[in-house]
Amino acid sequence: MATIAKAESTAEAEGDQLVALEGVDWAGYVAMLRLRGGRGLPRITYLDGRMSLVSPSYRHESLKKLLDYFIASTLAGLGLPFTPAGSTTFRRRRKRGGVEGDETYYIANHARIQGKAAIDLRTDPPPDLAVEVVVSHDTDDSIEVDRRLGVPEVWVGSPEEVLMLILGEDGRYARAEASAAIPGVTPAEVREWLARPKDAGVAAWMDEVRRWAAEELAPRRRGPQD
Repeated sequence: MATIAKAESTAEAEGDQLVALEGVDWAGYVAMLRLRGGRGLPRITYLDGRMSLVSPSYRHESLKKLLDYFIASTLAGLGLPFTPAGSTTFRRRRKRGGVEGDETYYIANHARIQGKAAIDLRTDPPPDLAVEVVVSHDTDDSIEVDRRLGVPEVWVGSPEEVLMLILGEDGRYARAEASAAIPGVTPAEVREWLARPKDAGVAAWMDEVRRWAAEELAPRRRGPQD
């Protein structure tokens, strides 16, 4: 029988709304996913009986989309094929976790999931890159689920900074000075691009990111030529 306990905590800041539930079994988590259906909100994270439901603010979503546009434009400039997976629900019962990242991408494993109508982590790989945005609540549970599912890299973005976490051979995340999923990109470069004025509009900014990736980042990745 599905069990969903009462809310243990709620929070609202700058428009973000969070409800945290404790003592939720796996059946209760799945029932909540079904109850929400295809609406996409609230986003649901489940870890060891704790379930968090988040309705994000405009500030959160604005930063999330800028990170998404930066990643997509950079990959396009580098000529790297990828499949965006958005906020797909990734879950494994035996890992006692489920997560819906702010944005997720298949890059190295793009070919393995291309054309699929659904992802099954029992046979399919997790996304190569996940993005988690922090505005008014932490993402510790989401990152822990990503770790358990074997997501190789997570970017944690906030209005102040961008952290890149890479999964090591010891099964733990460690801060990195550059991305592995998008080789050569550094947190400082991401922050710089996010902070640039966008007076001409986001589309023009995306074009600039794409040109930068093609003209500056791509040669850097190739290294010195003989």
